[in-house]
Amino acid sequence: MTLSSQSAIEFERKALEKLRDQYEAKGFEFVMHPGKELTPPFLGSYQPDAIALKDNCKIAIEVKQQYSPSAERSLSQIRKLFEAHPEWEFVISYGGNDPQTTVVMPQASPALIAQRLLEVKALSEQGNHRAAFVLGWALLEASLHRLQGEEGKRPRSPGTVVETLASLGYLTPKTERQLRPLIALRNRIVHGDLEIEPTGDDVSAILDALRQALADE
Repeated sequence: MTLSSQSAIEFERKALEKLRDQYEAKGFEFVMHPGKELTPPFLGSYQPDAIALKDNCKIAIEVKQQYSPSAERSLSQIRKLFEAHPEWEFVISYGGNDPQTTVVMPQASPALIAQRLLEVKALSEQGNHRAAFVLGWALLEASLHRLQGEEGKRPRSPGTVVETLASLGYLTPKTERQLRPLIALRNRIVHGDLEIEPTGDDVSAILDALRQALADE
């Protein structure tokens, strides 16, 4: 084994141990180098460096020392495996840091959320469903940040946003069921699928969810 390969193995070990501490502190079960029995079949031959599991939240984790264009091309292919499976989230950790703990989201005011909601409606009425759909998802997450205060200041995956809003009673079970299939559509759009197009009904489902989440504002 060469010195460089030894260094890479040591880096990965330390990075995974650091991530394990971060995720376990948040109540996750953290498994390093999971076997096939713990990973979903849709991943095929790809094996994540770790998985984190908590209730209905499932996260596959890839550890990298640093960003590089060549690695990003490979990772983009892996991301596509997850697009049709919103029950799983794919996270890339550079340097052993949970990317969701390093970003603090500002809490939007009710007035700003209301203003952006009008923009969603206007875009939809103009037939610009793609922009309305993406902005609507952003507003759902902003609503969760506001409702949870200090606890909600970190980025969330769309699946976590829907699940948390529903578990807190801000979305009805029917609305949660309507949103679930739209997560994969949202992911495909924001990750560069320029051909797929949401419908007016898709935007209406997001607007209904926003009305429920903002009912107490």
